[in-house]
Order: sequence, then C-alpha cells, then structure tokens
Amino acid sequence: MYKLIRNIGLLTVLLGLVLISCDEDYPTSEIAPYDTDIFSIKIVNAGGDGNTVVEGTIDEDNKMIDFPRLDMTTNFSALKIEAKLSEGAELQESVLDFSMDEETASKTLILRIVNQKRYKEYFIRVRKRIPVYGADFEQPTVYNFSGDNIYADYNSQLTRCASYDGEYVLVVSRKTAPHLLKVSDLKNGETKPIMLDLTGVSGGTYSYNMGALVNGHIYIVSLSGAHASPLKIYYWDTPTSQPETIANINVGDIPDAGTRHGDNISVNIDKNGNGFIFLGDNASTTFLRLTVSNHKTIGSPKVLTSSSDASMVTNVFRIEDTDEYIWSGIRLPITLVDESLGSKYAMNKSYIETEAAAARVFTFNGERYLMVCSSGFGSASKATPSLVVYNLTKGSTVAEAMQNFNEGDNHNPDYRFILGGSGNGAAIVQTDYYIEKDENGKDSKLCIFGSRTDSGFVICEFPIKKEEEDL
Repeated sequence: MYKLIRNIGLLTVLLGLVLISCDEDYPTSEIAPYDTDIFSIKIVNAGGDGNTVVEGTIDEDNKMIDFPRLDMTTNFSALKIEAKLSEGAELQESVLDFSMDEETASKTLILRIVNQKRYKEYFIRVRKRIPVYGADFEQPTVYNFSGDNIYADYNSQLTRCASYDGEYVLVVSRKTAPHLLKVSDLKNGETKPIMLDLTGVSGGTYSYNMGALVNGHIYIVSLSGAHASPLKIYYWDTPTSQPETIANINVGDIPDAGTRHGDNISVNIDKNGNGFIFLGDNASTTFLRLTVSNHKTIGSPKVLTSSSDASMVTNVFRIEDTDEYIWSGIRLPITLVDESLGSKYAMNKSYIETEAAAARVFTFNGERYLMVCSSGFGSASKATPSLVVYNLTKGSTVAEAMQNFNEGDNHNPDYRFILGGSGNGAAIVQTDYYIEKDENGKDSKLCIFGSRTDSGFVICEFPIKKEEEDL
C-alpha cells in the first residue's frame, strides 16, 4: 500500500513538470477587447472662418450625438469631426457632409466608430442657427376690457369707436363724452378717464362719433346724418389742449358725395403730418377722401367710388412707409388698393375671418402680418367678434404675399382673441398696433388693439421670437 501511494505521488510530480514545460514552450493566450467607446466629440471647423470649435453632447441611451446650433456661414458640406475614443478605435469618417437646402434646419447622419472588426454606430445631428423673426404669439400678455371685464361705456351702442397709440386709449363715448385712458393705468387694472376739453365741439347729428390717435394727436369726427348736417373734424394737439375745428364741411356742396358720413373714419397721417382721411358713407356708395398736411390742414375733398360689400363697417388704412392701402369691409375681400381705391389684389374671403374689417398690414421684427377684427354685424350674424392676426411674410411685396397666402395650404391665424358680444346693427370695429423698440432701436415688443361696439376692447402684447435653447 505504501509503495502504491508513493508511486502515485511521483507520477503527480512528473505530470506537473510536464505542464510547466508546456507553458514555457507556448505564449500565453490574451483576448483583445477592441472597445468602441466614445468619450467626447467636437466639430473643429465651424463658423464662417472655419476656426470655431463646438463641443457635442453624447446620449448613450438613444445613441444620439448633438451639437449647439451652428452659424449659417459654416461650411456644412465638410464638417471635420474629432473625438476621444477607446484605445485603438477610430472614426470611420472624420469629415461629414451636412449640406442642407435653405428651408431645412437640421440634418442627421450615422457616425461609425471602428476598432479592428468591431464597430458601434451613433446618430449625429447638426442644426443651423437660423435667425428667428417676428412675434412670439405663444406668449401673450393680455389686458382685457371686454367680456366679463367690459369697460362700462361699452353698452347700448353708446361707444362705437376707440383708438390706441401705446400710451393712451381714446374712447369716443356718447355716454360720458370722449376721453382718454392711460395704458399704464389699464395695465394696473385701473380706469381713470381723462376727459377731453369739448369747448366749441357742437353740431352734426352727433357732435362726436369716431376718432383716432395719431402721432400723439387726437382726431374726432362728428356724425353727419344728412347733407344739411355739418361734417366736422376736431383736433387736439395734446390730451390737455383745447380742440381746434380743422374741418367744417357741408357735404351737400360736394358733387356726388354720399348722404351720411362719420360712421367710420380712417386716419392715415405719416410722421411728418401728411396724408389722407377716408370717410365711407353709410350707404356704401362713396368714400370722401380728405387731404391732410401739417397734421391739421385739410385740403379739398375728393369723392371715390365705394362698394356695396363694404357696408358702414369699412376702413382704408395705409401700409406704413408705402403708397399702398388695405381696404376692408364686412362683406368685402381684404383688398390691396392705391390712394384712389384702385384695386391691386384681393384676398380670398373664405380664408379670412368672417366679416373681417379694420384690416391693417404691418411689419414687426422682420415678419409681415395682417390684422383684422370680425364685426358680427346684425342680429343674424354668425361671426364671432375677434381680433385676429395672420402671417403674410412669404412674399417680396404685399401683393405677392397675399397671392402666396391665397394659394398656400395654411390659412390658420397666428393669433386670435375673442372679444365676444352678440350681433348688433352698429357693430363697428377698430384695430391699432404699436411697436416698442429697444435701446438700439430694434423691435422688442408688438402691441395690438381691438375694439367693438358693445363688446369692449383689448390690448395684447407679444415679445419677439427667440431662438430655442440648445439642449
């Protein structure tokens, strides 16, 4: 037994020596991992000069690589990528083509990391820093004096006109007489009427019915219900000034003029005090156009042909810094016209708010807008009285923009505020806008205004659009 155990032990020792000998004759086997991990990544030739370095972010869960938006002057067709990778790994391609057409904002490609025969892929996305224009209509600040908070003078059709210039709201009220409200008070929820001096304001079917705020000055027109009733226009240089009668017109002395004027007024006076005042007659047969110079010198009236579709709810407003005007009325298409109402282009009524009137076209922060207010005229009207803004940016001219809007497939407004109120036979509407500037003279805030008989008024403010934050 002892010999057997001894022999087994000897064999074990000999076997161990053989194994040691084999280990010395052959190299140790090692398995190389060939990792394909990515630890950081950057674009090294961004910007117009090709010298801007932009760091990317890596989302391992979604295998997505993102970069901050790149300047439009970047050469997107040959972006050079550098990355910190696992030992031995490399990018299959280090220069990528992210070329995009003008309207495309981002592009995603596949980035492959290779190490020997192993590889890993990521989505890599590049975005342009496209300049952002216009107003941010998703962030309105609203000062509402309609609906449940209606301003007290808006009842029984006793207030048919209001105007706004950023500092004041003019309320032409038959109830308490014409007065101003400071916008700063309204923003604090306070209504403190500043009554206008009415010395010498008399005559006409109504001594005051319509009005406008222009360049810090106040204009109010009487209602001339017949040829024998005087049509007067009054002017206040400041809110505390005494009024001046700048027009006292016997409409019967004007050949072919309509009978009743003063149910609407369109004051188009530029910063130098020159322009026109348009007054459409109640029967929608003619317009009376008055020439204005130095803010308060009224020239010879001219009669222009109107349209039965305009109705008494009609306006002609100049597009700022142009010689073109927008003519609107509750059954009239929004029409681009010249100073004599010669038609240049008409929009499709079916694409615009029902009974759209008081139409204005203006530009804010590089975008062009059309603003209207729907009337809801008459008890049977199906229109919802609303202040509505459409985008008319696409087009080098207003006529081209109108055509593009007509022929496009998106006719949705950028913004709508419902003034509300039931249909009535004197549903006169007004619109106004004011653009705040920053310290560099650039557009910073868009303020719009809408008013309707027995509905009240509203001021809506919007900041400029801003580029979305990079993730």
